[in-house]
Amino acid sequence: MKKRFLLRFPTLCGLIAVVAAAAIAASPTGHWEGAIDLPGTQLEIRVDLETGPEPATFGGTIDIPVQSIRSFQLVDVVVDESAISFRMPNIPGDPTFEGTVAEDDSTIAGTFTQNGQTFPFTIERREAITRSGETPSQGVPGNGLVGHWQGSLRAGPSELRLVLHVDQADGADYVATIDSIDQGANGIPVSQVTFTNGAVSLELAVINATYSAQISGDGAELQGSWKQGPIDSTLVFRRLAAPPDLSRPQDPVKPYPYEEREVSFTGGSPEVTLAGTLTMPRGDGPFPAVVLMSGSGPQDRNETLMGHRPFLVLADHLTRQGIAVLRYDDRGTAQSTGQYAQATHVDFTADARAAFEFLRSQPGIDIHRVGLCGHSEGGVYAPLVAADDEDVAFIVMLAGVGVPLEQLLQRQREDIMRVVGLSEDNRARQLEIGTRIFATIREFGISSDARAKVRGIIEESVADYSAAEREALGLTASSINQQIAMMMTPWFAELLVYDPAPALAKVRCPVLALNGQRDLQVAWQENLEGIRAGLAAGGNTKITTVPLPELNHLFQHCTTGAIAEYGIIEETMSPEVLARVATWILQDDD
Repeated sequence: MKKRFLLRFPTLCGLIAVVAAAAIAASPTGHWEGAIDLPGTQLEIRVDLETGPEPATFGGTIDIPVQSIRSFQLVDVVVDESAISFRMPNIPGDPTFEGTVAEDDSTIAGTFTQNGQTFPFTIERREAITRSGETPSQGVPGNGLVGHWQGSLRAGPSELRLVLHVDQADGADYVATIDSIDQGANGIPVSQVTFTNGAVSLELAVINATYSAQISGDGAELQGSWKQGPIDSTLVFRRLAAPPDLSRPQDPVKPYPYEEREVSFTGGSPEVTLAGTLTMPRGDGPFPAVVLMSGSGPQDRNETLMGHRPFLVLADHLTRQGIAVLRYDDRGTAQSTGQYAQATHVDFTADARAAFEFLRSQPGIDIHRVGLCGHSEGGVYAPLVAADDEDVAFIVMLAGVGVPLEQLLQRQREDIMRVVGLSEDNRARQLEIGTRIFATIREFGISSDARAKVRGIIEESVADYSAAEREALGLTASSINQQIAMMMTPWFAELLVYDPAPALAKVRCPVLALNGQRDLQVAWQENLEGIRAGLAAGGNTKITTVPLPELNHLFQHCTTGAIAEYGIIEETMSPEVLARVATWILQDDD
């Protein structure tokens, strides 16, 4: 399911360093792009080399997109005529690249070595492209605090891009919000802003975070420290000339050729009010209709993720085809009330049931043609609702789950580790660690004993790493605390033991299940087979399962399916998927 399902253990990001080559006569400085050829995959790399402070010395950085690594500083960059080598420091296994520059100075080819294993790599000289949303290396000089600022929080070699927006009206108090580009969380309110004699202080009560900084002399940078729970990290915000344009080509543009209503209704518990958007085709109706249910993690009604809004795009397409669509903010998220952190899949299923009943009650809806569409974990809720309600006319499962959740989690971790380049031995080690942790949670629940035992397993797994290696890999005390906190939730403990087969066997309505063949979070084959088998076990024959080549978990055309690609890809959702869902819902059911 979404990123929340990934358990990040020691060596997940601990792969890589790069080597490029060039002769003294033809300087190796410049931008290079290519890949390491690993068993079963290619690991894309980008290298920027530059001259050093002393004559005939060099330095550089490396990006590894699928590992969310950007601008990682290289060391020991050595150039000897046409040979060049360099490495990434403090990464287990001492990853090193050694290569040779081609005579025409266009490529560097050689070998990448880590933990005694060697693989070929090739990089080509390319023109560097500035990608939308990248954190700039320099800020724009300016006066005061008002404006737009961008910075990157580092977790080991990975980054989390933040955009700070500050405004002030005629001497009034400052007003500010923060966007987290890579998490798709926009408009996070800053509850208090103080700016005195160049010192900046921000408080974000909603996420329990603070930021303290000093503005630079030219007003181009805020240099300070970000604190959030156990996290205490250096963070530099750089002033932007304008906010980054993160719009995507498929984002619909108003005015829409349909009606859009802001709605609210009681959720699965009396104290929960769910806020959402209902889009209705123009005309008298009655119209077929569908509820959209998002995947794991606190999601808004658009399922906003890494700059994409899949449910906005899907709802727009379906409504243009004559289908009414209800999408809503998860409980405790955006404009919906309730407590997300204490909820389980049972609570989210109850919310989905409430959304279904609300949609059926709306004027202009054909009550006999109202269904459910769930993405990822949302595909868990849909069968649970339909199993107990014969009024559900149909189900669409997008990257839906057909196997026990523990099986899915282990397969997910294995696929992600493979694509980011972890060796077979290391993958096996990480899976064994996961097995031990899951067994502990099953036996002890989310008790203090379980927490202590899980911490012991994780600490044991990183015991061989030096302090520098832990820091480089983001294996800090705060990151480990975050992982343990996520696993010690009712949501995770209950979902871990969930098997979708019994609910699927009770579903009698038609079901469409689509899965991308490059989905690393919900493996397509075993889950489509599990969905079909579960439905067939109850006698359901109205089943359509479709594997889709080249598509990832978000149904984007992709290269590897890695999570880090989601935000890089401009496509939000494959037009083929949009068309298939609309056509299937509108087809006559015999």
